[in-house]
Amino acid sequence: MYKKLILVAVAAGAFAIAGCSSDGASGGAEGGADVFGAPIYLRGEMNDWNAQPQYLIKKVSDGVYVATADLKVDWAPYKFKFADSAWSAGTNFGYRDQPGVFEWGGDPVVLNPKSIFEEVKVTPPADGLYDFYIDVTGENPVTYVKEHK
Repeated sequence: MYKKLILVAVAAGAFAIAGCSSDGASGGAEGGADVFGAPIYLRGEMNDWNAQPQYLIKKVSDGVYVATADLKVDWAPYKFKFADSAWSAGTNFGYRDQPGVFEWGGDPVVLNPKSIFEEVKVTPPADGLYDFYIDVTGENPVTYVKEHK
């Protein structure tokens, strides 16, 4: 009887915690978006891989988020990922399938939220501001890059 009571208490606690977790729709720190329960940043060669407030992703529609970066052609290709501040599994988005290169006018790059070293690469066509999107609306998260407007 005692074991069943503990099991029920543990299950109820797990259910309560799961009910409180973010679904990606709530706002994160400094206006960013929480994806999978943590503030997510654009991290890459454009910012020395740091989780900086100006690279915190922002929600643009249900399940679609964006961060903007200033890119220079001379420094290309840029490697990047989306991740929380601790590079946690489940919120560390790198490419799922090789080669992990975003081509202008091509398909989005499918992401793996539990990546380790799989950085996506992009080469901007010109110097300027670019929007880095992460879209978690489909079966697998994807990323793509567009010129900032």
